[in-house]
Amino acid sequence: MQKVNVYDNEGISVKETLERPELFNIELRSDLVQRVHDNVRQNARQPYAVSPNAGMQHSAEGWGTGRAVARVPRVKASGTRRAGQAAFANFARKGRMAHPTQVNRRWTRKTNKNLRRLVSCMGIAASANPAIVEGRGHRIENIKSFPIVVDDSISTITKTKDALKLLVNLGLGDDLKKVKDSKTITSGKGKWRNRKYTERVGLLLVHDGETEMKAFSNITGVELAKVDSLNLLTLCSGGRLGRLIVYTKSAFMKLSTIYSDEGKKGFSLPDNMISIDNLDEYFYSPEIQSLINVPSLLPKGTTKKSKEELEKINEMIEMF
Repeated sequence: MQKVNVYDNEGISVKETLERPELFNIELRSDLVQRVHDNVRQNARQPYAVSPNAGMQHSAEGWGTGRAVARVPRVKASGTRRAGQAAFANFARKGRMAHPTQVNRRWTRKTNKNLRRLVSCMGIAASANPAIVEGRGHRIENIKSFPIVVDDSISTITKTKDALKLLVNLGLGDDLKKVKDSKTITSGKGKWRNRKYTERVGLLLVHDGETEMKAFSNITGVELAKVDSLNLLTLCSGGRLGRLIVYTKSAFMKLSTIYSDEGKKGFSLPDNMISIDNLDEYFYSPEIQSLINVPSLLPKGTTKKSKEELEKINEMIEMF
């Protein structure tokens, strides 16, 4: 079993090594992650619709036929420019919508509980793969090893400058700088609605929840999360695998217990039916080939037969 290095509270030397949990060996499915993320994300939507009375608050009446104009209701408003203008219809100025939005739309999506748990496991497992983490856009050139695990003594850090120094020693300084430089003003109307600024997603610090880790809470590009309440929206932000995650020792040791039948009733890690990706080796193995019929290389004959041939097969054919 592979070993994982645990760094001290300064992020320089390796304090001890731990066994890597089986959780990090599961198969990664980006298609499942994207689908489950989209479904869960939609559950937070707020219903919206236009007013049922919008476009219908006019004093209008149709003129009937015989005037060589459309039979659409027309505003009275005599003595004004508005008089005689069409109302109510979807093609009329100040009219209603053709198919207005309604609040009884299907806003949420249902996703199986164990499937959501499995995707969370994939998000954790992907944090130990440097290629996937770098492919997501994180800066990992100076990181020593994956997954990143630090000692629980970092909870005693009270100064933000000391916490920042620890992250820099772990090789995370480039990623923090990338997040800080990415801060821009939101395009569109979001800037009017308390969403003025946007920035890239940085690293995630997972702890056991016994301490508040206040020294890390005000660092740009650092997000805190408790290991007992990890969310796939946090682990797979944007529906993509490879979030850069830093674990404390106690949180890292809890992963095997949390993602099992003991921590989540009825859930177990999937077993890989095939241990390697080379399917040709399995297909051409003697065990598989012994169960496969020998292919016929002869051309298939036609199913159509003449009447004479059918009479030879069945003499009673003339009765029909």
